[in-house]
Amino acid sequence: MSVAVDMAEVEEDLNEAPKPTEGKGVARDTLNIISTTLSRVALDIAVSADEIKDVADIAQHDVQEFDGFVEQLIELQTTASEISNNISEANVVSNEANNEIKHSRETVESTNEQINKLIKAVEASDERLSQLNAALENVGNITNVINGIAKQTNLLALNATIEAARAGEAGKGFSVVANEVKALASSTSEATTQIEDTLAEIKNGFELLNSTSRETGRTAENVKECSSSFNEILEKVSGAIETIDRTNGIIDQQMEIVNATCSDFSAVSNKVSTNMKKSSSKLVEVSGTMRKVADDSDDLVLQSITSGTNKEEAKIINQASAAVELINTKISEAMASGAISEAELFDRNHEEVPGTDPVQHIAKFSKFVDQTFQDLIEDVVSTDERIKWCALIDDTAYISANILAVSKPQGSDPVWNTANCRNHRYFLDLTGRRSGMNQEPLLLQTYQRDMGGGNFVPMKDISAPIFINGRHWGGFRIGYTPE
Repeated sequence: MSVAVDMAEVEEDLNEAPKPTEGKGVARDTLNIISTTLSRVALDIAVSADEIKDVADIAQHDVQEFDGFVEQLIELQTTASEISNNISEANVVSNEANNEIKHSRETVESTNEQINKLIKAVEASDERLSQLNAALENVGNITNVINGIAKQTNLLALNATIEAARAGEAGKGFSVVANEVKALASSTSEATTQIEDTLAEIKNGFELLNSTSRETGRTAENVKECSSSFNEILEKVSGAIETIDRTNGIIDQQMEIVNATCSDFSAVSNKVSTNMKKSSSKLVEVSGTMRKVADDSDDLVLQSITSGTNKEEAKIINQASAAVELINTKISEAMASGAISEAELFDRNHEEVPGTDPVQHIAKFSKFVDQTFQDLIEDVVSTDERIKWCALIDDTAYISANILAVSKPQGSDPVWNTANCRNHRYFLDLTGRRSGMNQEPLLLQTYQRDMGGGNFVPMKDISAPIFINGRHWGGFRIGYTPE
């Protein structure tokens, strides 16, 4: 940061200045030295004020960023509390789940026991069914024997009937017995057939029952295996929940530390934020005070110049007044000839030029101003090497015509454009706004000119107002360095 006023340099300037001799010349020369020195002091003060303002702007931005950080810290603290609450709720849920899992394990173990009993019962039933099936096989064998006897009996009865027929009357009684034996053999044969059919149905039923029993046994075995796997899964889940419980406990302890740290840091942050705001406000006040001192110094310099001292700087300042007189004359002539109208000159609906960066605008009077006053601008710049630029500005801080050196066509680099394409643009900084709105005969300002890319050049600005038919239009600005 530049030093606002170096009193040692001021004293050196005063010592090195030519010493006046006598009388009125002494006073005038002394005032001239004071005015010249004050002009340089004003430049230093203005530069320092701008730099302090930049620091104040940065400080205000930092305060906003810090306040945002504090808000995030508060949100973090709130989030930490919510996490702690959620962890507590999760612990309750996990404990309940663990209890349910333990109960489920007990139920699974009880089910396994019941399944084991069922498997044993099915195995016992299968054995009994096998025994019954064997018994039925024996009954079938006996039935086959009876059926064989019945066939033989039937054959014997047939033979007896034949013999009885041969015996005639003597064999009638024997024939009756033979018929009864035959009927008995037939009944026995029918009974054994029915028994065989019934045994076949019973055997089919037993086989189906036996198959169902075996299937039930296999199903029970599968259920037992699934139940065992489920039990293993429950054990793993239970172990995982216990691990989660332990982890949640550790997290909960860490969150308590985070909460405590956030609380401590929040208290410190509030103090720091308060101090930063006070410092930022103080910087703004100091910047404003220094800017006021610079403006007052410029007023004193302007008064001293207009009173006849500081003739070297007066040469530049008088250029502004002279240029405005010539500008008013040319505008009056152009309006009289119809080259430009008052409505066009005071039109403020400036159209944006597409694709420009920084944005440029075209006013209805731009072409007239550029063509009519470009030579005047170049002539004024060429009169003194201290003059760096000059331009016409309307009351909206819009500069139409500027020096040719900074009125180049725009390129693709915005930084280059900022420094080299300074026509057809608004300059809404404090100096630009005051120059455009000033209606006093002269306005002297000290400022830092933005050349783009973070490059600022300390400079003085003298502006004189332009009136058209009694209406304030804008002004003519000259930017120069005192030395």
